[in-house]
Amino acid sequence: LPRNAWYEVPASGFDGPSLLEGWYRYDGGWYDFIARDGYQYGGPGVQSEVAFFPAYPVLMWLLAPVLGGTQTAGIAVTLVAGAVAVLLFHRWSADRLGETLAWSVLPILLLFPYAWYLFGAVYGDAVFLAAALGAFLALERDRPVLAGLIGIVATAGRPVGVAVVIGLVVLLLERRNRLPDPRRGDPFRPADAGVLLSLGGLGGWMAYQWVRWGDPLLFVEVQEAWGQEPGPRTWFKLTFLRKVHQFPGWLADALAGEGTAETRPWNNAVYTAGIVLQAVLVLAAILLLREVWRRFGWGYLAYSAAVIGIPFIGSADFQGLGRYLLAAFPVLAAAGVLLAERPRLRMAWLTTSALLLLVLTTFYARAFYVA
Repeated sequence: LPRNAWYEVPASGFDGPSLLEGWYRYDGGWYDFIARDGYQYGGPGVQSEVAFFPAYPVLMWLLAPVLGGTQTAGIAVTLVAGAVAVLLFHRWSADRLGETLAWSVLPILLLFPYAWYLFGAVYGDAVFLAAALGAFLALERDRPVLAGLIGIVATAGRPVGVAVVIGLVVLLLERRNRLPDPRRGDPFRPADAGVLLSLGGLGGWMAYQWVRWGDPLLFVEVQEAWGQEPGPRTWFKLTFLRKVHQFPGWLADALAGEGTAETRPWNNAVYTAGIVLQAVLVLAAILLLREVWRRFGWGYLAYSAAVIGIPFIGSADFQGLGRYLLAAFPVLAAAGVLLAERPRLRMAWLTTSALLLLVLTTFYARAFYVA
């Protein structure tokens, strides 16, 4: 597959071995700038760094002196966080499902079509997933203060981090036997308030923007510069429907070798195929929410619904939701349990998922915008 001819190579180049350069694409440039030069705000309607939460670039900045550059540091942070996330996912699955099922569930995460964001891509998804899993595991072991402290990393990692706060609070209520009847539960303990510490990441980020630019919600406003303006066009996915309608024409032009720097048929065709795949995966995840509730309870249902629902409402065309589903680990576990009961279907899905992972990773490395 040839490299995307229309991909604009970052002016900073790549500071690591050329073999790893394929992991540094698109949003990686924003994270790299933040890790090197800090946050800037370009004004209303202008794409700027304040759209990106600080947990991941701070880790890049901390590791850069050791590895000789922020970009290489970003790859290392993702690799380590991805490995931690995989280990924690297995531990969580073993606690909830038993060791045998946990090993059966693990490949659902490892071979998920967008799992390359755990393997080295300079994006913050691996850090977020590791923090979310760590927070829930701490609370499962009845350590609410530790859960809240770990949750700070999650809420400082992505806007959807508020889902971790919601999930921790509901899981705590569940563990205190206050669901479904809050009047008949066990008494709270002072330490239980520790789960609310998880708000610290989001609160700190909002306070920073308020002090520096006078607007604690600036990160929300900046999203409009990426075409994610709240409103009916976004809520009803009109942009998505328009792109699906145009897909046959783009694909025909791409296969015929036609196109210009303005039309970019290959880019548009690959992009649209990607958002259709992500829409299908999101629909499947929504359908699995009932199974999440049945297997894992109200806390994980609340977390999963929020971690899917927040970006679903805010996305104009499903782009990015494929990798966001990595954070919905209870949904992946529920899917793994159902597939474990159907060996042929499980093998079919794992084969399909692995092929999609290979294809999408290749497109990503060749600089196509696939998530």
